[in-house]
Amino acid sequence: MTTSEALDQIRSRILSRYSLLFLKTWEEERWEAELAEVLLEVERGLVVWTITFGPQPPPTADSDPPFDPLTFLDQIETYPPDHVFLLKDFQPYLKDPRVVRRLRDLAPRIADQNKTILFLGAVSEIPIDLRKEAFEIDLPLPGIEEVRTELVEALELRNRGSDRPLVISAAIAEKLVKAVLGLTAREARKALQLVIQGRDTIEDEAFRLLVSEKRHLVQGSDLLEFYDIDEGVKDVGGLEVLKDWLRKRAEAFTERAREQGIPMPKGLLLLGVQGCGKSLTARATARLLSFPLVRLDVANLLSSDRGTSERNLRDVLRLMETIAPAVLWLDEIEKGFAGLGNESDKSQDAVMARLFGSFLTWMENRKQPVFVVATANSVANLPPEMLRRGRFDELFFVDLPNFHERRDILGIHLSKRGWKPEKYDIHNLANRTEGFSGAELEQIVVAAMIDAFGNGRVLAQEDLERSREQTVPLSVTMEERVFALREWASSRCRRATLDSRVTQMIEDEQRQAALSPIIDDDEPVEPWQDLAEHGQINAGIVEYLRRNDTATFATIHEKFAKYLPVDGDLGLALRSDPNVVLWTGMSQELAETLAGLIANRRVYVHPISVDAYKSAAKSVKLPLRTELTDERSPRPMWFPAALRLLPAPGGAAGRFGRVTRIKLQQK
Repeated sequence: MTTSEALDQIRSRILSRYSLLFLKTWEEERWEAELAEVLLEVERGLVVWTITFGPQPPPTADSDPPFDPLTFLDQIETYPPDHVFLLKDFQPYLKDPRVVRRLRDLAPRIADQNKTILFLGAVSEIPIDLRKEAFEIDLPLPGIEEVRTELVEALELRNRGSDRPLVISAAIAEKLVKAVLGLTAREARKALQLVIQGRDTIEDEAFRLLVSEKRHLVQGSDLLEFYDIDEGVKDVGGLEVLKDWLRKRAEAFTERAREQGIPMPKGLLLLGVQGCGKSLTARATARLLSFPLVRLDVANLLSSDRGTSERNLRDVLRLMETIAPAVLWLDEIEKGFAGLGNESDKSQDAVMARLFGSFLTWMENRKQPVFVVATANSVANLPPEMLRRGRFDELFFVDLPNFHERRDILGIHLSKRGWKPEKYDIHNLANRTEGFSGAELEQIVVAAMIDAFGNGRVLAQEDLERSREQTVPLSVTMEERVFALREWASSRCRRATLDSRVTQMIEDEQRQAALSPIIDDDEPVEPWQDLAEHGQINAGIVEYLRRNDTATFATIHEKFAKYLPVDGDLGLALRSDPNVVLWTGMSQELAETLAGLIANRRVYVHPISVDAYKSAAKSVKLPLRTELTDERSPRPMWFPAALRLLPAPGGAAGRFGRVTRIKLQQK
């Protein structure tokens, strides 16, 4: 549920005369501001009660505010009709039977007076006696657009009075915003201020710091392990096919992909020989996506108490969706679900089967951006349901590295430890390590360094050669199993790396293409036009604003007339004052599209001079209104406004943040 959807739900229930609403959130300040805007729209007064200040405003101007909760409840009926009462941290007082009894007495009476009591707090547990009278809403954490507002404010604070202002691109801004999703607005603001203060550019390290701010979200769980994302794609030698696949999936998590209806990737399963970089790739994936990396050991879910194992899994999956976007890492998944085939322990097998079924259902139906990376050394014990398309986007086989990959891996491990690869003959060393895994190549470097240090000299080529000779690779000691695994995967999995000969052919084709002249007689098509032409109207409008910064309603009306019906008898007005009309003469499709974009905070309404409308202003048969005041307009009037991708002054929650469709007959 988005912020806009939650506000619409609260608004509709207040208008439907619900007496008691329980609102669960950690963000008291943000939601109080949002609720104030909604209550202004529905013309309801607001009274806020806390144990420290009592009700504000009090029942009468000359009386002392009642701090006692029971006394305050007794005075709710003395307020005029059409009021909403926001009670903060009221949960402890609901244990008092007198308070519960008083609320049950009040519920039917205040409904007749158009009054509603809202209970706001981090804990929301409705007493049994009130469950038929009350309704609970779990308020969402800030979404992308709310966090983007926090980023704008953090940048303004950073650049205030600075002679070297920090300017970031839209792509970097989106990565920063997504890195702190899952935090409250206040937490996100502090985290963003932390990484931009004192920086002239935003580098990869900034995203790593932001992601680490989510560590505290899993600290209370014994079932999940948070990993710092130190390794990146550059630390993975070879596996170019897999790397390219991951880069494309990273793009599929962007907002531009959402605008075009691209589904979010679900994850991948890495099967391969031990020590060939599967776990390293899982960590590098989190770094590439700028998502936190959380590891789940399935064995930790199991408990001897009946029902506890299933509850543990539900808690883990709920927590993962809370901190999303995130990468969920299941290492050696074939061992985690090994109990499925255990004939000796039927009770444990039944528990594991239930866990497995619940996990598969979640994998297929989840809505939050949780990218699952599972690794396995064998698929012999994995049930076929796990391998079916829809659970994972792709099944990759990570084979023993080829010559080019071995050379890259040796260079990476030497560089990571401060040695210059060009000082060593890694070409010859790579040529003589056929059948070695990535972990074994790393061990060659590590063992050679230790031997050289023990002999009191600098690492030399002879040390690397000697270490190679002393290392017996797994492909030799377990030749039959490795051969069987490679044989099975040859026709069932996608290879994570290209064959050397194929790589050479691709490079030759790319060089030939670079030499060939490109002839294109077609007129260039703007990206927004291409999107609109293919039916992606929402994405097209956002892309148009991305290219042009600002567009009047008349401009949108004109530019998109080719791609959808735009003329009609509908208009858009401010929800807080429906007589303040933003534009008229729109079709239902165009009005719904623009209203949806504004409600979901993909675009924002800004006041603008009437001169920006030029000749289009003549088509509006309404009197002009150039300023907004607290007083409602007595009759429909046109207020010139435009659309932008940034919030108007006053933030996204201001009066321009919510619009409504109207039907207005012009004469």
